[in-house]
Parts: sequence; structure tokens; C-alpha cells
Amino acid sequence: MSLIVRKLFRHGGSYAIDLPMEFIKNAGTLEVILESTPNRLSIRPKTELDSIESDPLFAEFINALTVDAMKHPEKLHEAKKVWDKEWDELLKGVTVDEE
Repeated sequence: MSLIVRKLFRHGGSYAIDLPMEFIKNAGTLEVILESTPNRLSIRPKTELDSIESDPLFAEFINALTVDAMKHPEKLHEAKKVWDKEWDELLKGVTVDEE
């Protein structure tokens, strides 16, 4: 792991950082994930494992759906009754991890 200190610079209405070519070559991608906490800013390569589930707001979204479903169970339907070809097309290529 390499550690290099860089200064941020203004780029339009944002800030930017100049990354060494070595970092980009080692990452193997031109897409990165930025993660920020009060004490840390991380830049890491985006991988196939990065998805909507890795977004911090996704857990809040799922929780809100669950709360709504528990308050209004009459709105829930069996998947077989509401499934159609659009869902098949939308989910083409998505794999399911059965536990």
C-alpha cells in the first residue's frame, strides 16, 4: 500500500486531487467510490460488488418499506399475482443468493 500526501485544488465549482498514474493502473478501473466520515476520506476502486446495497441510505429505505408494510398489510400481494414480463426483463442477469 502506498501513502502519498496531495493537496486539493479548485476545479470549477468543486475540489479535485491529482492521482498518480500508478494508483489508476493498480485500481484497474476509472470508476471510484468515495467514502467520507468526519475523520476520514477514502477513495477506492469501484468493483462488481458495489451496488445500491452499499449506499448508507439503502438501509433506511428498506426500513421505511418494512414499517409501511407492517402498518398496511392489506397493500401486500403475492409476487405470483403481480409478476409480469416487465419484471423478467428488469431483473435479467440478476442472481439470487439463496441462504
